[in-house]
Amino acid sequence: MIKYEWRRALSRDESAEIADLLRRCAAYDAEPEYSTIAFADVEQAMSQADSPVRHLVIWMLAHATAMGEPDQPERIAGLLRLNFTSKGVAEGVAVIDPDLRSIGIMTLLLEQVGVDTTAPDGWFGTGAHVVTGWARGNHPAASRLGNRFLIPRTRRVWKLIRPTHSIKESAAAPVLESIDNRSLEDLVWASPMTGDARTYALREAGRVLGVAALSLVAVESEQFGRCATVLAAIAAPDADTGSRRRLLDGAVAVAHEAGLSGVIVYTDSDDIGLVNACRLAGFQHDRTDVRFQLGGPR
Repeated sequence: MIKYEWRRALSRDESAEIADLLRRCAAYDAEPEYSTIAFADVEQAMSQADSPVRHLVIWMLAHATAMGEPDQPERIAGLLRLNFTSKGVAEGVAVIDPDLRSIGIMTLLLEQVGVDTTAPDGWFGTGAHVVTGWARGNHPAASRLGNRFLIPRTRRVWKLIRPTHSIKESAAAPVLESIDNRSLEDLVWASPMTGDARTYALREAGRVLGVAALSLVAVESEQFGRCATVLAAIAAPDADTGSRRRLLDGAVAVAHEAGLSGVIVYTDSDDIGLVNACRLAGFQHDRTDVRFQLGGPR
């Protein structure tokens, strides 16, 4: 039914076929926000002799779709990307052609190559003794694979979202002050913020009770429109849930002033303090991301 091969290079025809497959996957999976692979990243990795990224190309063999009909030709059915983040540790992403889903391609692959990572050469001869993979949007196929092959789920991250117009309907939101990384150095419980985020602090009675890194680069949401993203929300060790909520309310107010209509927060499901604060601040669940892991400590 399938064949597969690790590839460091592609023919011109294979490149065109995989580029088309990944484009169609990205379009098909955009609404549920499932994991994707960009063809530009594939090209870049394959152009580097020492790239830490490996690609497994999966073909669907020629097959009949109806009795008496001619066989469908062999075609590329999917791609598995394995990115080594350190020696023996890799992160995996797999995508399957939308036209060939729900017929067991990934199930058959794992039945043939197994899920053992303890061999001297690691999983499937790759040298990886720990392989993790995120199922963005809690992809149902990933859940079925996890159940079938007893692959542990080691982490869950919730995407929570709230409209900014609600800030006008509540009591006056706390005003956060903009701070920089130099100021953060005095807060031993806070980490320097990076990327496109702006950092804001909640100060009450002369004390900083929390800091939030807020990206005002708009992310589109079908329901909430243009959204800001809270990249981090860190509270002082002795801050209560009310302080965390006021920190989030203040971040929503900043986004509202910037003309954005929603705010997104990503939180580990085990972070009870932030989860409770988000609920009190009016954030609602939008998506769950689940991390699966082969090998290593859980």
